[in-house]
Amino acid sequence: MDTPPKFKGFPTRENCDPNNPYQAFLWMLVAFPYQTGAQLVMPVDYLQLISKRLWDCGARPTAEPTVKYRPPTGSEPNWMTAPGRWVDVNVPDPQPNPVRQALKGLTMQQRAELLAELQGDDA
Repeated sequence: MDTPPKFKGFPTRENCDPNNPYQAFLWMLVAFPYQTGAQLVMPVDYLQLISKRLWDCGARPTAEPTVKYRPPTGSEPNWMTAPGRWVDVNVPDPQPNPVRQALKGLTMQQRAELLAELQGDDA
């Protein structure tokens, strides 16, 4: 059985090598239609094996995509289970939000502490 190389980060078109069988289709295996509960249905290591299987079966990325992945915004009812969504490539990306970017850098414990402070809890 193949052992895929370690993939670092979240698979996006920008960080997947289209000439690497383990990565060529990896970014396309995110947020399947009607999927709820997470962005990936299986671990990245397994999805790399699927990408390689597609490659071994003769599939190759040849055309420019007509959709792009948009990660969860954090404003969904449950940000932990929001898979993100695919949108038309011509839909403009949202404006950067410095506060949201700062929050992404915090651990879950730090976020909980910040929320408690903002709510005025004496925890």
